[in-house]
Amino acid sequence: MNIPYAHGNPYHRLLYGPAGPYAPLPGAKDLGQLAQYAAGQVSPVVHLHWDDRMFGRDDDPDANRINAQTLVDRLQAFKNAGGKILWTIHNKRAHFERDAESFAWGRGQLCALADLVHVHAPHAARHMIEDWGVAPEKIRLIPHPSYLDAYEPAAVTLGRPLPSSPNRRFLFFGTMRGNKGVALLPDTIARLARHRTNFDLLIAGKTMPRAMRRMQPVLDLPQVSVRDGFIPDADVPDIFGTAQVFLAPFGDFFTSGSVMLAQTFGLPVIGPDRAEMRAITPPENHDLLYEGHRPKPLVQMMKRLIDMPDEELQQRRLLCLDFAQSTRSELIAASLTTAIRSLGPVTA
Repeated sequence: MNIPYAHGNPYHRLLYGPAGPYAPLPGAKDLGQLAQYAAGQVSPVVHLHWDDRMFGRDDDPDANRINAQTLVDRLQAFKNAGGKILWTIHNKRAHFERDAESFAWGRGQLCALADLVHVHAPHAARHMIEDWGVAPEKIRLIPHPSYLDAYEPAAVTLGRPLPSSPNRRFLFFGTMRGNKGVALLPDTIARLARHRTNFDLLIAGKTMPRAMRRMQPVLDLPQVSVRDGFIPDADVPDIFGTAQVFLAPFGDFFTSGSVMLAQTFGLPVIGPDRAEMRAITPPENHDLLYEGHRPKPLVQMMKRLIDMPDEELQQRRLLCLDFAQSTRSELIAASLTTAIRSLGPVTA
């Protein structure tokens, strides 16, 4: 049994694959039916995602504490009825931190309750073991799946050539939260435009008013365009398929679906040289990662990509496509199914 909290993102479908003993329960955020579900199954497993959408979501700490205790009690009742818990760690801390104390308490409870803790990369495993005290034998390291076959047939994606353009085409994609490195962009793009004019930057995704106010000085540049709002699935191949390089100047992050999505479409990634980014990019492209979280090294790397011959960029592109194939859904789903079955026989 899977309890997803994301809608419109194919992550779950890619993680589980086309077949498997899973009964999705979209929107089951209160976990109220868990014990009843467990009682009717041979060996039920609940798969939890995004604990920041379970704990510390309200501005009222008292309400958060009551809600957190209720959720934990229901999970404990599920276990008492014979259920097992698989928990996937997606972030180091809450995306929108309202009540850090309640969130930390809830996460601590899940560390004890979970039978298996799924992480996407070694740094996440270390964090859960060293900072949260999770027993190493509970950890299962299974990479984030690529998005091959999610938005178009894989053969189309893998066969698409490097887009031809007189300018180097950069893409910044996703919800413009602070951890995305949005604050670096205004100064970075302004500096870059003083040295190079042969580039285009598309900012696509849901923007935030505060972030856009900071961006205003560079939005008038002819090289910069914005596509604000939710991006329909049908438009994803065109947005990524016409770009050449992906900007990921992230601050605090654990893993990144948008980086995996970019590389699925063959876009080399410019981002900070950190363990988190190295874990989700091909080793041969790690020289495109820069030191420091400030505009200067990001500008220098963007200049390098602008000046890079298309022949070299094509080789970088092929490395990304190979990486996407090595993390394709059927491989990741098989590993996850093995992990779930290790908890005992599972019925839908």
